[in-house]
Amino acid sequence: MKNFLIALVIAIVIVNCLGSVMHDFLGIHLNMANESLDMWEAMALLTTVGVVIVVVGFVVAVSVIGTLFLTIDAAFLALLALGVGAFWPIIVLALLIYAFKDKKRPNSRINQPL
Repeated sequence: MKNFLIALVIAIVIVNCLGSVMHDFLGIHLNMANESLDMWEAMALLTTVGVVIVVVGFVVAVSVIGTLFLTIDAAFLALLALGVGAFWPIIVLALLIYAFKDKKRPNSRINQPL
């Protein structure tokens, strides 16, 4: 969220700077409904357009990354299920050996005679 807010502030600053450059140096004026917008209205309009573009870009980036993670997770779970399905007798045998192995240690103080 912090990166999103930083990107939003950067987009607003860039649009405002470009709006003032466009208005002062290039002499370009925006017209809406046959009326010329003054500098602040043009910058507000350009800022709104810039924010919308940043939000759309953020949503697209998050959805693409989310789709990639979902695909990777689904492939991993499919391989895990395939491995467990193929090797379940070996896994059960290993668990049985672990469960029934002799847990007495020869150097243990409990097993020494008094």
